Amino acid sequence: MTGPRFVLAIVAAYGCGDPPARVALVPISVGDSACGRPKGANQLSITAFATSGQVTRAVGLGAPIEIADFPADTVQLGVEVLVGGGDTGAAGKTLPLDFGALDDGAAIPVMMAPPGGFCPVGALVEPRRGPLVARAGEGVLVVGGVGPAGPLSTAERYDPRTATFAPVDVPDALQDPVNGLAGAVLATLPDGRVVLTGGSRGLMAIYDPDSGQFGAAFAFAPPRAFHGAIATDGGLLVAGGCNGVAGQTCDALPLRSSFVYDLEGNTLATGPNLAPTAISEGAQLIDSGTDFILTGGFGNPGEASRFTLDDREAELVTGLGAQATLLDGGALFTAFAPDAAAKSGLVRVVAPGGGVAALGNGPALVGARLVTLEDGRVLAVGGDPDRIEQDGAARVALYDPTRDSWAFEFPAFTPADAPRAGDQPATLVAPAAIRLGDGSVLVLGGDAAPSQSAWIYRPSLVGPAAGSVTAVPASATSPAVLTASDPATLTRTPEWVLTAPDDALTARALVGGPRMQRGSVRAIVNVQAGGLALIAQQVTPGRALVAHLVPGEQARVEQLASGTVCTGDPVELPANPVTATLEVGDGITVRLGDTVVLACNERATDVGAWGVAADGAGSRIAVATVTVAR
Repeated sequence: MTGPRFVLAIVAAYGCGDPPARVALVPISVGDSACGRPKGANQLSITAFATSGQVTRAVGLGAPIEIADFPADTVQLGVEVLVGGGDTGAAGKTLPLDFGALDDGAAIPVMMAPPGGFCPVGALVEPRRGPLVARAGEGVLVVGGVGPAGPLSTAERYDPRTATFAPVDVPDALQDPVNGLAGAVLATLPDGRVVLTGGSRGLMAIYDPDSGQFGAAFAFAPPRAFHGAIATDGGLLVAGGCNGVAGQTCDALPLRSSFVYDLEGNTLATGPNLAPTAISEGAQLIDSGTDFILTGGFGNPGEASRFTLDDREAELVTGLGAQATLLDGGALFTAFAPDAAAKSGLVRVVAPGGGVAALGNGPALVGARLVTLEDGRVLAVGGDPDRIEQDGAARVALYDPTRDSWAFEFPAFTPADAPRAGDQPATLVAPAAIRLGDGSVLVLGGDAAPSQSAWIYRPSLVGPAAGSVTAVPASATSPAVLTASDPATLTRTPEWVLTAPDDALTARALVGGPRMQRGSVRAIVNVQAGGLALIAQQVTPGRALVAHLVPGEQARVEQLASGTVCTGDPVELPANPVTATLEVGDGITVRLGDTVVLACNERATDVGAWGVAADGAGSRIAVATVTVAR
């Protein structure tokens, strides 16, 4: 790591009489690249993201700053390099950290890049096209793909602290000189380990990021390839795929079966059968919080199987896009045609436990990949859009679920002395892309030929540790995102209105970014019919803290996973606009305007998302603003 050092004097978990710990925030550099270090920089803005709030300080470039008032429970630091009249030339966040345990003299790396732009990282150990990628602890495990000489049985790991790749030994039993690791699937476990299953050898091996090594490979029964796999509370859920690999594809008819493998007890439990025609090969298996969806792949593009582990048969879902990602609130966002098909702007969303909503068409892309960002937007990176403004440049499109709209970003090549100098990758088609712990996105390859190139894309710094976010959904310029769990419950014109079809709180919307245990949500709405609810600590659609405010009923706080927590006064909604607030700390308080309608000493302990809902069948609320604060 080279380049200027942003030096801070920090008081961490020291007593009042102890000297402050001095640490260095060090921008990560690759070779002699000036990317992320803009010319004309004159000031830094440093933000401490803490579980108790957010503090921002400005300091001259290279000057130390005393930040003894930064919260001791700081979990991340954000850095913005300001240029000219205060524009942000580069930005970055640290990985999550233990602020109180920082050692004096510690160097904390920060990957800096132009906002909405790319910077290169170190080259892959070997050229690859179409590798598998999975989060492994703080880093990323990269497996297989196709190299210049054919399919690869090799692996490597990306270290975000150094922005470099290092080789990872793959067990001999997994080595296949003909098929490589084609057909294998990666699944990240809650403890950061990664399970590799399937492929031509039908084996399983677990990668441990702490040791940087795979364990021994062992039999994976029943063997399969090109399946879906995801960690669950009961073990590793495996669904679909086929018996083996031939010529980089399935060697036989796809499989309808699924099972849950207990990694500790080495036992197998049979799961539901997949929908008859939606037997996907090379698909994504996604947990929406209410059910599992196996979608995408090259077996039956546009079709999916949706099921719970208690089902005998999965439900067939049709008309979907080939690429998929999970939105805030559990809805599955799908878009675009398969890579081998004609390009398409198709967009479909599958609501958690509900139906399929057709949204406005997106850009006509083929070969794009989707990643949900920390602020709630969706990044479509790569592909070949109809709208071409710069030949040879990577295309980036951002989808905003608040407004059902897309915005193109064409990060341009810029001269070395430009305020926002960045390095632009060549046209990206079918890249591998994955979100990192600092909120940035790692993008690998994407050329027709195997490539060693890799980049970091820098989105907004708004994330789980953000201190205060206000969404104004009807405003075209509001930077914050409010995502409806079920788009079918939302109308956007002339007002942003949630309408509840039933009593199941399906008409809810969550603010993108903050994920917290303690804090508040404050909504200003026009109640057009029925009541409203405030949502706190949502982990899944069925696991959240909800304050019910229904006229004529007692104010009530419910934990969806277990029942009523406490009750308060009968609710009489004031004249519109209605301001409602839910505060969760050592106790729970609910207000209508300045009037407390419920207060209790109960404490809730989940960390999750916050938002608002229409409460009760037929209820309808027009949302003006929603503010989430720590």
